[in-house]
Amino acid sequence: MSSAVGIDLEGWQRLVDGLREAVFVVDPAGVVRVRNAAAADRFPRLGLGGHFDVHVAGRQHDLGEGWSAWYFTDSTLDHAHLRLAGGTSRELTLKTIVQLAAELLGEHCVAVVPATRDRLEWWRCGGGEPTVVRTPRRASEISEVLTGTSTLTRITSLGDGSWGVEEDFDGCALAVPLGVGGALVVVRKGDFAPNDVERIRLFGKHAAVALESSSKLTEQQRTIEVLRSALLPLPLPEVRGVTMASVFIPAHQRAMVGGDFYDVHPRTDGSATFALGDVCGHGLEAAVHSGRVRQSLQALSLVETNPVRLLHLLNTSLRATGSKLFTTIVVGELVPLANGGARLSLASGGHPAPMILRADGSVHEVSAPGAIVGILSDVRFSGEQVTLAPGDTLVLYSDGFTEARAHTDRTELFGEQRMRALLKECKGLPAEEIARHCERAVLKWLDRDDHDDLALLAVQAV
Repeated sequence: MSSAVGIDLEGWQRLVDGLREAVFVVDPAGVVRVRNAAAADRFPRLGLGGHFDVHVAGRQHDLGEGWSAWYFTDSTLDHAHLRLAGGTSRELTLKTIVQLAAELLGEHCVAVVPATRDRLEWWRCGGGEPTVVRTPRRASEISEVLTGTSTLTRITSLGDGSWGVEEDFDGCALAVPLGVGGALVVVRKGDFAPNDVERIRLFGKHAAVALESSSKLTEQQRTIEVLRSALLPLPLPEVRGVTMASVFIPAHQRAMVGGDFYDVHPRTDGSATFALGDVCGHGLEAAVHSGRVRQSLQALSLVETNPVRLLHLLNTSLRATGSKLFTTIVVGELVPLANGGARLSLASGGHPAPMILRADGSVHEVSAPGAIVGILSDVRFSGEQVTLAPGDTLVLYSDGFTEARAHTDRTELFGEQRMRALLKECKGLPAEEIARHCERAVLKWLDRDDHDDLALLAVQAV
């Protein structure tokens, strides 16, 4: 369809349909020949074929021969929509909705949204800080909007709902849908003009989209937090005869989970099982597998205390899961001695050898060679027993320490010799300060460069 001056109305319709601005194309006689969806929302009474008569400031573009295009931008609503789009949590989005609605659309606003256990949340704002109350009662005044049978309800009496306005408030209110089962209620003293109604409708549509998006983000974040909490190391318990400290820095610190892990499990007889391990790989897959290793090890340690036999059982258990990830690990049993100190039994599965810092400042490795865990059926592990006198410290660490690359030369590794020298510097320090000294040293070596997961467990006899 074209006019005598070559106006392609169908082309204009396709052009303006996706615009957020309200757009009309008007012929020389002042008749509306094209309008987009935004114009239909904002000016519902001005349809195709109607006489263009809009008393709102707009921007005119001359198309020639008396034809013109008119553009109308609601800058306040556009700004509000941008603020709503930035909501990252359900709570923040609801606060923003009622604040903006109170500022732009009325004197008081209430967002009524479904909550758990068939309750309603009433988010309210009258110009101050938003508040929320929860009630099991249904709001009869806006029941049709809440159930989706109406897209607009005019309220002349607020009744006994949790509106947050004074009982003698003399005014009116409009309710529009706010997503599934929700309603946005705008309250003011005067009546609403037709354009006000359309602005409330449009704001409600954008608010509903923002609320749905932020609610999904909130639920996803809650799910992530629950899953992540099961993968994080537990606080170190108190074990008779020793003090302990740890370092845990995942490679992906935003996720705060990784393939390195440590665990200490006390027993009722005063002894304890402890372990530090490293699952090959990084990120979530390695973290999930490390959780599987930790759970298996905890369950198996209830029936087996010997570290060598425990590693054999763990290897069989992990192979049964069908995982292709292998694990390096040191497992130990700690038995406090009556006269002070502790006796340790250790077994290793392909892991860097633990080091002992003696009270006199000497450092030596605990050699207990063994194969990686979780892949091969025919594996061998060997055990080693050591005694910690008071002041001696056993240090278990992952290869994230020894394989940390220098920020000045990415080909240079921190290495075992630096690790040994670092521990010698810790002569006379308690376990917590030893752990912190090692952490500071490797982070300085890395200087914010990428690194592998870092885990360390210091066990000091007292």
